[in-house]
Amino acid sequence: MAAESHGRTSPSELTRLLPTPPLFSVGVGNLGGAIVQHYRHSPGCVTVSPLRDHLLVVNLSGHVLIEDGLTCGRQERRWAGSGQMSLTPAGSAGTRVFKGRPEVLVVHLPPQLLHNTAIEIGLEDGHATLIPRLAVADEVVERLGRLLLATAPDSEPGAALMMDALTRALVVHLLRNHSVLSREKTVVPPSLSGGKLQRVIDYMQIHLDERLLLSNLADLSGLSQSQFARTFRAATGKPPHGYLLDLRIERARSLLENTDLPVIEVGMQCGFEQPNHFATMFRKIVGLSPRAWRVARRA
Repeated sequence: MAAESHGRTSPSELTRLLPTPPLFSVGVGNLGGAIVQHYRHSPGCVTVSPLRDHLLVVNLSGHVLIEDGLTCGRQERRWAGSGQMSLTPAGSAGTRVFKGRPEVLVVHLPPQLLHNTAIEIGLEDGHATLIPRLAVADEVVERLGRLLLATAPDSEPGAALMMDALTRALVVHLLRNHSVLSREKTVVPPSLSGGKLQRVIDYMQIHLDERLLLSNLADLSGLSQSQFARTFRAATGKPPHGYLLDLRIERARSLLENTDLPVIEVGMQCGFEQPNHFATMFRKIVGLSPRAWRVARRA
């Protein structure tokens, strides 16, 4: 692979390496090389030498499994859901595999832009060092990303000025919340806002037939596993595994009542790998075996 700028992978080189071309790619006129791109990715893999610019990816829709050796300097495997972001600092190198067809916004941010902005807002130069993030929730980044998406292809008067303002706001937010400065700020107790909570519940419902790990659900919320378990229980009154079990039993009831699927198949579609486990948990919650409940409902 040939790279530009003294062995560093430039935005144009990275664009050529990705499996699908962008739907649009727009430079932010007055910000020294910042670029905004919109993609609908196909499953694929990209390997890059050190990135020239910081790379921010905002997942706009769809779920994608990321197998990443690029962002954090070590191999990571995470699900990214709608609204989540990943931040890869300049200088990072490695391979990223993505399995899914997400719609994403990609923002290339030159290090000099962050350096200059840090000085403008009164921060020390060292605070322009960004922290790697992989599939974390940040509602401000999501909102600014969606505004950039709406503004970037706009040719109306003032669109370029709006792009500048939105990108500057994004950079300031990253410096305040995703740089070494954020590590120095007072720790704020974690929360599971309505949007994050609904995202996790939606994911549970879509993937009921799969083995769902606490780590996957925590990643969707942007919290650690312990923080997620604690805040989820506070928000719903049940621990994540208990809430998931209720969703599975509710789905099982619907399938038993409205389809003629064999009981074993119903259990598998609801995430119960063993028929005995399905029967035991169903009886524990409903009071009847799956077969007896189906007969009673149809009597």
